[in-house]
Amino acid sequence: MAQSSLALPRISLSRQLANFTNSTAGLDLTLRFFHSLALLGTQLKFSNATVLKCSVAASQIGLGRRYLRFFCFLDCFHNVQDTLAGHPMTRKSVMELAKSSCLGIYLALEGTTMLHDMDVLLVSWYTPILLEAYKFWFYAICIAIVGTVSDLFLGPSEPSTQNGSVGDKEKPGAASHSPPNLTPSTGVLLNRLVIDTLDLTIPGSLLGWIPVSTTGVATAMLISTILVWPTAWAEANF
Repeated sequence: MAQSSLALPRISLSRQLANFTNSTAGLDLTLRFFHSLALLGTQLKFSNATVLKCSVAASQIGLGRRYLRFFCFLDCFHNVQDTLAGHPMTRKSVMELAKSSCLGIYLALEGTTMLHDMDVLLVSWYTPILLEAYKFWFYAICIAIVGTVSDLFLGPSEPSTQNGSVGDKEKPGAASHSPPNLTPSTGVLLNRLVIDTLDLTIPGSLLGWIPVSTTGVATAMLISTILVWPTAWAEANF
């Protein structure tokens, strides 16, 4: 009886949805879902007016998502600082250092083009800077894939800890009931590998390094969003 009286009340679906959409990660994931649908709409056989509306929607949603991550490069650079000042270098920490460095450079470079995309200050160096940013985005995902593959074949070099870093937020299998020092399971690693592989098509297609159509990119974005959704939902309602 005492145990049942101490049981946590069940959170309603509407409250869970509110918690999810009020978190930055949840809001970005929701916008990403609609972003992928809008991109798919531009490639379907709709009327010209509908395709134009989908194109405008995709552009505006993409810009809105950039507002949310405008200062995220600070998290990446703080993660680099914490890694350098933390424990001795291991395989995981080296991968985290490289990934956070590339991701931070990507976000910082992308942020310099924000005023251009807002049509506030048009600059001649917009395209070359954005292409360089996409390169670092591509490198960051590749490093994440290499790290996941090494964990699959060699085993994690150290237990996963919840320290609020960017790397921890990207772990798509962390259960809300798991202790903080458990190493990720094979299923979690495979899920992460699939998500990163799908996401790699986005910067790869923008750079012309991966020959994928807009439909393919939008589909990959949609699938990866759906795959990471349960974890983001659980984290927002933990």
